Amino acid sequence: MKFLQLVCIEQETTDAQNEIMAREIFPWVEDTVARRINITGKPLAPPSTAKTVRVRDRDKLISDGPFAATKEFIGGFDLLECEGMEEAIEVAAKHPVAWFNAIELRPIIDDAYVPHFIDPSRLQQMLLVCINGAAEAPEVEDQIMRDCEAWRDEIQATGVRLAGAPVAAPSEAKTVRVRGGETLVSDGPLVQAEEFLGGFDLLSCETFEEAVSWAAKHPIARFHTIEVRKFVDLASVA
Repeated sequence: MKFLQLVCIEQETTDAQNEIMAREIFPWVEDTVARRINITGKPLAPPSTAKTVRVRDRDKLISDGPFAATKEFIGGFDLLECEGMEEAIEVAAKHPVAWFNAIELRPIIDDAYVPHFIDPSRLQQMLLVCINGAAEAPEVEDQIMRDCEAWRDEIQATGVRLAGAPVAAPSEAKTVRVRGGETLVSDGPLVQAEEFLGGFDLLSCETFEEAVSWAAKHPIARFHTIEVRKFVDLASVA
């Protein structure tokens, strides 16, 4: 069973806490890769560098910043392959960010386009598919699905898309924190909002602008929102 693990920042950390996370993140990565649990993962650039893409009446509406204007934000991600949610929680609790902030786990619904390993060095951009919660008419939903398949086939043919999938509803999310050595697990996502994460795509575009262009072509952008984020090298944030 595959999971999207979101590394969530909900509060500022001290210099001492930052040193602990920088020291412990590499052993966590090495352990999970060796156990073939970690498919891939990488830190994301700050949300201030994000672009939010919508298409309305064929007009591209591109704004600066993330889709949700909250103090909490996604600072990175991992794709995990675990026996089930219980093992995913165990793995997330050992992530050093869980000791001072939070980890959100979302089951992946359809992992046909999520391989068993992706070289993190190939990751350049991430598309966060954001749904506003409003359902469309059944015939519109069916057309969106067909258009999404066509978009996926087009981008897959270029080799730009490394992985992508829808994720389970927010009600199936688990948020993991570790405080005082105790693992605290709560139901639901970190941020309770009308707009929620519905899926993701991992890209390897030559430029950020190219990734934004693919986001604007995404059929979901016509009805909801696509957030485009850049990756940064793990060593640069250590």
